[in-house]
Amino acid sequence: MANNMIEKITNYFIVNELIKDEDRQIYAYGLHQGLLILLNITTTILIGFMFRAVWESILFIIVYIPLRVYGGGYHAKSEVRCYLFSIVLILAVLLGIQIISETDVIILGLTKAGGIIIWFLAPVEDRNKPLDKEERIIYKRRTSIILITEIITTIFLLVLNFKEMALVMAVSIFIVSLMLILGKMINKD
Repeated sequence: MANNMIEKITNYFIVNELIKDEDRQIYAYGLHQGLLILLNITTTILIGFMFRAVWESILFIIVYIPLRVYGGGYHAKSEVRCYLFSIVLILAVLLGIQIISETDVIILGLTKAGGIIIWFLAPVEDRNKPLDKEERIIYKRRTSIILITEIITTIFLLVLNFKEMALVMAVSIFIVSLMLILGKMINKD
């Protein structure tokens, strides 16, 4: 069904001369990836509704996605596995946020541990999409900028006593670090 919709949209773009026919595959791929991202975001927010943690799920996405895009880490072998893994991940995150105490020590500990791991490991490339030397430098720089911004924001929220928000950010940073470790372990061979 999704492929049929992507095909129709791509054909519409070609017929209306918005794209060239030779670019069909590129645009079809982009639309496909966009739909997957939209599905994951929608699912995350729906799970947030189920847990009465909508803003937490949205903040998790805002913190997690930029770090994950440039930091890399574990990638499932198929789209279905990726989707199922994402559901389990968001369930674990939202459960964790409800269980973990919102103390300064825990928030700073998660932020520090996650930050150190990300700083030293990122980017962790996927064996199906290796990075060249220049891409590694660019991804490292972008990961570092995003990480520093998120750590400063987490500390700022903590200072302002917005501990719930700071905890969500700390957990998000820590989860990205776990994804990097998992990616390193799996891509070892």
